[in-house]
Amino acid sequence: MTIFEYSIVAKDYLALLIMLVIAVLLTVVILVFSYLLVRQNPDSEKLTAYECGFEPYEDSRHIFDVRFCVIAILFVIFDIEMLFLIPWCVSLSKLTLLGFWSMIDFLFELGIGFFYVWYVNALDWE
Repeated sequence: MTIFEYSIVAKDYLALLIMLVIAVLLTVVILVFSYLLVRQNPDSEKLTAYECGFEPYEDSRHIFDVRFCVIAILFVIFDIEMLFLIPWCVSLSKLTLLGFWSMIDFLFELGIGFFYVWYVNALDWE
């Protein structure tokens, strides 16, 4: 008799253990082969600046422009607004007046924020 015949828990988690072992082995095999089979000769195109305009191999203490962070935060804010807006539009016919006016208030406050950002020229790169 083995331990798996006496334990229900061991029987249930045997498949999980086998999957975990296969995943770890597959990860190790992929990492080893990707290291052994790759050619280590980067060309000049690979060493050029990225889309953000910074040189990839500079001193790590260079000055970072805060405008990148401001644009990213504004993008996240207005992207989350769209995440709220889509389900509201889908369920608009089933909403009560409270649900309708709550979203109108949310859109109004978001619009005020957008016009403030526009007014202080936070989106300008000059």
